[in-house]
Amino acid sequence: MNNFAVFVIGLGVSLVPLDFSVNVAFPAITNAFSLPTQSIRWIPFSYVLTYGLLVIGFGALGDRLGHLHIFRAGLVLAIFALSMCAIAPSYHLLIASRILQGISAAILLSCAPAIVTFLYAESKRTKALSIYGSMAATAGVIAPLIGGFLIAWVDWPGVFWFRVPIAILSLLLLQILIIKEKIPAPDRSLSISASDQLSFQLMVQKFKKDHRFIGVNALSAVIQFSTFSLPLLIPYYLTNIELWGIEKIGFLLSTWALGTLVGSWSVDQLAIKLSTNLIANIGAWLTAISLFFIALCSTNTNLDFIFLAVIIQGFGLGLFQVAYSDIVIKSLPLQARGIAGGITVMTRTVGVAIGSLVWLWILDQFLSTSKELLSIANSEFIQGFQMVFLIAAGVIPVFLAFQYLVNQMFDHKPIVQKTKI
Repeated sequence: MNNFAVFVIGLGVSLVPLDFSVNVAFPAITNAFSLPTQSIRWIPFSYVLTYGLLVIGFGALGDRLGHLHIFRAGLVLAIFALSMCAIAPSYHLLIASRILQGISAAILLSCAPAIVTFLYAESKRTKALSIYGSMAATAGVIAPLIGGFLIAWVDWPGVFWFRVPIAILSLLLLQILIIKEKIPAPDRSLSISASDQLSFQLMVQKFKKDHRFIGVNALSAVIQFSTFSLPLLIPYYLTNIELWGIEKIGFLLSTWALGTLVGSWSVDQLAIKLSTNLIANIGAWLTAISLFFIALCSTNTNLDFIFLAVIIQGFGLGLFQVAYSDIVIKSLPLQARGIAGGITVMTRTVGVAIGSLVWLWILDQFLSTSKELLSIANSEFIQGFQMVFLIAAGVIPVFLAFQYLVNQMFDHKPIVQKTKI
């Protein structure tokens, strides 16, 4: 029953990683609305910024009112928002609908980790998160394949339409699934404001007192910042340089998500012998190395090399994300589990939001002002593309080195003892 319950929750939250299909649709949306190069960034930015700003608040609300109740509300809103995205007649209305979709994502992402971890004994928390992360990664594998097929069949609205029945199915299954007894009842003796204040106080105290907790959350933002360069720019690279069709692009992106799936699934097995902190660092280094390999791509790159680099990058990301989630969740008390889930989503959002702005800006510095992203010279694009991925790869080891120095400084800080009289 526990595994089926996780499946139902994972089905609902899969609406978020299935949004990866929208990345495959970037070129199609660019053409459909005759957008300039810079405007496409608002498709991911408006979405991730919205749920990033709200996810901790909804996590606290779940801690207060019950995670299942809030999760169901998120599914209802997702059905409406996805439908509005699909029928948007203009780019501005599409952005407005993406904001609504971001609100629904904040609700789902903030409550899902709490529900999943409560379904298992605390000693099996890492296993629960590994299963949950694997389901999210599975959705990421499917998303670009479905996206490529639907764009070819019904154009870009298809990447929104196909998720509506998934949300409806998850909502129906939740109505018949009995898992309430496994989830601790919220403390209704506190007012909403008092409960939120307590949860936020616990979070703030943790950030103030634990420099390693600050470091791992900052590292998550850096990893997501660097990683987002891949799904943002790889579709344009394959379109401009390799002249691939949308279905093949979707297939390549699905291999990235497949690597993430394997990495997520592997954490539970690796945690038997390794600490989650070490697993997170291994994932971070694999991510950096693979991004450097992608930076070597040019007009004559072997496609096997591209596939290998993309899979390794996904594997490293999967390792890091599950290990990082476990570190954050075990660092905060049970009554702040919604807050903990919100923190993991917020750091991802910060990285993706900044990445959606920075990486296109860097690429644009290498392009002629009179040319659009879909009709540029190969030499201009390759120069910008390589620079983006060199920076993306370099940021991670620089931060890891900085984090190591900070940890050494604080861990060996002398303790002043009182002199006995």
